[in-house]
Amino acid sequence: MWRKATIGGLAALAIVAGGAGVGIAHAAQTSTGPTVATADPTGTATPSPTATGKPAKAAKAAKADKGGRVAAKQILGKVKDFQHAEWVTKGDNNTYVTHEAILGQVTAVSSTSVTVTSTDGTSMTFAVTADTKVHQRQAKGSTTTPTIADVKTGQTVLVGGEKSPDLTAKNIVVRVA
Repeated sequence: MWRKATIGGLAALAIVAGGAGVGIAHAAQTSTGPTVATADPTGTATPSPTATGKPAKAAKAAKADKGGRVAAKQILGKVKDFQHAEWVTKGDNNTYVTHEAILGQVTAVSSTSVTVTSTDGTSMTFAVTADTKVHQRQAKGSTTTPTIADVKTGQTVLVGGEKSPDLTAKNIVVRVA
């Protein structure tokens, strides 16, 4: 169950990121605390773990954390409460692109825009263009591609787009009830 939800959540985040490249990195550590330099009788500094560092415990935890799963669960535990976000990436020709995303209910929708309000009260209106992709589970055997006409007021959606110069939706992921 967790694995299926995690894969679905990561897929939705990757889709909404619109190619911005969302990744989770996990670095294994050999000690849990910083190192402090101490002098030996020869006068050279040698690093040693601080009183809070427990190398044996950290090594055991790193060994048990097969492929960063514990760290991924911790990060995804926070992502499940996602409301809205803004982040900047480096685009073509070393220009910077500002991205926006929001998870919430559709409060208004037309062929040219969609307004979404998150549970914390934040509202964003995205322009909808021919490049906007709508992702929605289709009936088995359906070959139609979902469009903005399939998005209805009251549905829960995850919308991501770029804010240059106006807020424009790149991807709309409709949550299945």
